[in-house]
Amino acid sequence: MLKMLLVDDEPLIVQGLQAVIKEFDEDIEIIGTAKNGMEALTHFVSRPCDLVITDIKMPKMDGLQLIEAWKKEQPETKFIVLSGFQEFEYVKRGLSIGIENYLLKPLNEMELLETITQIKEKVEADFQTTGDDAAYYILRDNALWRWLNDRIGTEDWKERMALYKMPLAKDQQTALVWIQPIRHSGKQDAWRDLQSEFREEYPFMLLNPEEEILIGLMADNEADIAAQIEAIYDNISENIGTGACFFLMSEAGIGTAYFPKAFRQLEQLLQERLVVSPGTLIAADKIMPHRWRPNFSQHQLARALVLREKEETLAWLDNFFTEWEAHLYESDPHQVIRVLSEVALMMSESDPEQLLTVIRRLDGAATPCELKTTMFELMHPFFDRKQHDDNSKSPIIQKILSYVAEHFTEGMSLKTLSAKFHINAVYLGQLFQKEVGVHFSDYLNQFRVNHAKEILMSTKQPVTGIAEESGYTDMAYFYRQFKKYTGYTPNGFRKREQAQ
Repeated sequence: MLKMLLVDDEPLIVQGLQAVIKEFDEDIEIIGTAKNGMEALTHFVSRPCDLVITDIKMPKMDGLQLIEAWKKEQPETKFIVLSGFQEFEYVKRGLSIGIENYLLKPLNEMELLETITQIKEKVEADFQTTGDDAAYYILRDNALWRWLNDRIGTEDWKERMALYKMPLAKDQQTALVWIQPIRHSGKQDAWRDLQSEFREEYPFMLLNPEEEILIGLMADNEADIAAQIEAIYDNISENIGTGACFFLMSEAGIGTAYFPKAFRQLEQLLQERLVVSPGTLIAADKIMPHRWRPNFSQHQLARALVLREKEETLAWLDNFFTEWEAHLYESDPHQVIRVLSEVALMMSESDPEQLLTVIRRLDGAATPCELKTTMFELMHPFFDRKQHDDNSKSPIIQKILSYVAEHFTEGMSLKTLSAKFHINAVYLGQLFQKEVGVHFSDYLNQFRVNHAKEILMSTKQPVTGIAEESGYTDMAYFYRQFKKYTGYTPNGFRKREQAQ
């Protein structure tokens, strides 16, 4: 990650640079900002810094003085100079003390970003040539990981591969392997040795942010690809045991450019870990058909949650996992995750942050035990929160009632509200009826009819306009609902009120 310092006495310039740089490349860390050279030296010269972007004309210490003083402490740091002054003497002096570029204000954004890109490549190359293997591999693995996740364009990718002297296969057979260690397996030292061995043997090998191994295989034919996979599998078996990891393999493709597509295949295979034993080869082209899917009654579970029946809910979860484990190896893990995500949606009660955290944990779980733990950890706070809410409406129902009051003229239903507030529609309907005492549709129609009654009593506005203003686009439906809740037609109600 490129570490950068911004030095300028104009706050707007600094803010603009921060915005442009952060949007340009997420692998750049701005370690800080300073208003002049003296402040930059005092607070930042002792911290690692790859690039300083500095103005020339500043109080206390100008940019060129800063560069001269900084290089005595960190000679490897690179500099870009900004200035509104076009005098040649500034340019000449800057070049003499060693700067990467001299950019005039107002800044040409494209020129700035191109200069930063060139400097970043130099810094990465410096790591490679100085023999700092750890730093070199961190940078290289980061570039490879971003490419697999489609966060680097093709041309940028080719430039980076040239920088790291990595082979770019065009016509060869390729496949991607993902090796994920079982956490707490006690094989950390052997795992690190395996990483080093694979780095030496396979040019396209990286560690992702979780330090899992991904290997891009390249060969002249599929038979050679299969032989490489067998060799990797045997190596793992001898060093850490296949039961200490999961082993995922993509289908074969053509060329290095196939690897991002192969990675997306592997991501789709992650949930298959739930229904196989560790050490089993999970191959994209050998997934067996899933013959069992969980039977899920949303209404039964929603009722238990609405009525705060904790023991019944816990029993439901126990039964769900017991039944699943009895059919584990023939089950569809994607359907299991879908059901548990629906349960999480019910218990999140319009808390998007909590829901996102739980969904990520469900998606990342590698064993049924992890899934079960996640669900029970979610359930206990849900019932604890419910106990505190006994004397008042729950927060989600309060939100719904407020929303209806403000938006009753708009089209809405339990389905649209459940999507807006991130809550299961079945659960929301049952909770609404329990806490408000009526079905949601009845409450909404009563609210709209009451609004129409007020307008009928206080204005001479035509009934068609009143219907639309009350949230009804169908006049016949408006008449039926109005008579249902008042016993009168809209015109009859108005005449009666006027007569009184």
